[in-house]
Amino acid sequence: MRDGFTITRREGLLGLLAAGVSGLMPGRLMAEESGSGFTHGVASGDPGTNHVALWTRYQPPHGADDATLVLTLADDPGFTHVRLRREVAVSRARNFCITEIVDGLEPDRRYFYRFQAADGTLSTTGRTRTLPATPRPLKIAVVSCSNYPYGFFHVYRAIAAREDIDLVLHLGDYIYEYPAGKYGDPRVVAQGRQVKPEGELLTLADYRERYALYRSDPDLQALHAAHPIVAIYDDHEAANDSWKNGAENHQPNEGDWSVRKQAALKAWQEWLPVTHAPAAPEDSFYRRIAAPGLFDLFILDTRLVARDRQLSYLPDNSLIAKDENPQLSGDMPLRTAVFDFSDPAHPHVVTDPEQARRLPAELRKVVPIPFDMTGEKPKPILDWERIRSLDPGNLPQGIAYLPDLEAFRKKLWDSRRSLLGAQQEAWLAAELDRSVHSGTPWQLIGQQVVMGRLVAPELLDIADFSKPSVINRQAAEKFQALARAGLPLNLDSWDGYPAARERFYDILDQTAARAVVLSGDSHNAWAFNLADRKGRPAAVEFATPAVTSPGLAQYLPVPPEEMARRFVAHNPELVYFEPRWRGWIELT
Repeated sequence: MRDGFTITRREGLLGLLAAGVSGLMPGRLMAEESGSGFTHGVASGDPGTNHVALWTRYQPPHGADDATLVLTLADDPGFTHVRLRREVAVSRARNFCITEIVDGLEPDRRYFYRFQAADGTLSTTGRTRTLPATPRPLKIAVVSCSNYPYGFFHVYRAIAAREDIDLVLHLGDYIYEYPAGKYGDPRVVAQGRQVKPEGELLTLADYRERYALYRSDPDLQALHAAHPIVAIYDDHEAANDSWKNGAENHQPNEGDWSVRKQAALKAWQEWLPVTHAPAAPEDSFYRRIAAPGLFDLFILDTRLVARDRQLSYLPDNSLIAKDENPQLSGDMPLRTAVFDFSDPAHPHVVTDPEQARRLPAELRKVVPIPFDMTGEKPKPILDWERIRSLDPGNLPQGIAYLPDLEAFRKKLWDSRRSLLGAQQEAWLAAELDRSVHSGTPWQLIGQQVVMGRLVAPELLDIADFSKPSVINRQAAEKFQALARAGLPLNLDSWDGYPAARERFYDILDQTAARAVVLSGDSHNAWAFNLADRKGRPAAVEFATPAVTSPGLAQYLPVPPEEMARRFVAHNPELVYFEPRWRGWIELT
């Protein structure tokens, strides 16, 4: 493996910066939408040593379909030393957004930019910076999960005010797709944080309107005007728990998933100052950002380009449901037995595996079996007539179907399941090899979901469900039972794709990369010493807390300090966990 480096608990604490609560402190008033003009400020992104992408949105007056602007870039905020002046065009086809790549710049320089309309109207002045061509201390702020109706964007405001931040890395959930009244804090909504449009986002017009709402927030505008950003989408830019061919929050009556996904990606590309890597597919934005002699930042797509469907802990009811509904059936196999139907009127169970194997296929039937739960131990019900008389949807008290945990683990470790896809894995392997052989000290991996192994510790003994919480006791008990069996906390994370994670670790090993994995999605702050299945060190990981979305301390009514202590004690890779505060992580 690579020459080792790990996180001590002290380093983990120092490497994570919680910026304070985003919840109920009053924010500045939302910028008013105007019918025309520079409606949503400016932004910059994807910087290199000699280039940067500059963004604005200008809506022409009188309903015009396009307009020509003048982009000016200078060394100073007064624009006395102008470096560049060029015309750029906005059009209705891109929602009047423009991302212009400016190259020929000097390394490690701060620049100021603005746009001007034909009538002389000026945009806000933005400040950006190119990356250094030679090593120097550099600071990156890492953020994710900014849910508008769950809080004010104080995290963005705090980062915008910092003069020493060189780059902001946004790891997704920049917007949320939910309708009004779903997944928000009513106390925050009552202070003016209602979403637009009110319905769930399904069409291009829907996604554009939601971006317009988010980008009208003055704290988000300040962040974009102050620092260059490197961004990648997660699931909520499209729909919750999305994958290449669908999403948990996409139903058959909501239209074609591919159309919705393309609409979401188009709106994201319009409203963010991002560039497209030539090697990536048209519908993906994995790419490399380079600071020579310091780091290569690899932005991965673990969400939309190649991810296979997430497994679910819901029981697989396909063998027992009389009126099968795919929405109500999951992936957890049920305990089964083999029945011999040589005598169709009196089938009987076969307990000898060899005898069951020799049965002809037409006489062999695998049947989910219910259990009598009234004794000290569950007792299988093997009488065919009694099994047949039971209604799986309305079982008598004390009767239950039990999960087949070993069969589920085989599904979980299926080597065909992927997060990145073969094309992106090959691209990453080649790019990491090039980075290491060029002498670049660090390989930063910016991606969406937590990579470290996480199994929930015992928490119900200290839970107080008389206090507000997102989940109830019954749901918590189900997850606690899965945790006692050693199953992962979150199947949407890399824990739900362990074979794909091992392939990722193999790539790190084969290229001798010194990798730092950066993650979002979970709403909590985590730090891990990552290890492969054999326990060999692979990388370190820092996962950022949310800007506003609720953390685990809001989901489960458990004292947060004890929750954090138990998680760290229970998970060998985990060295730090903070479930309470919203904020960001900061790398130096």
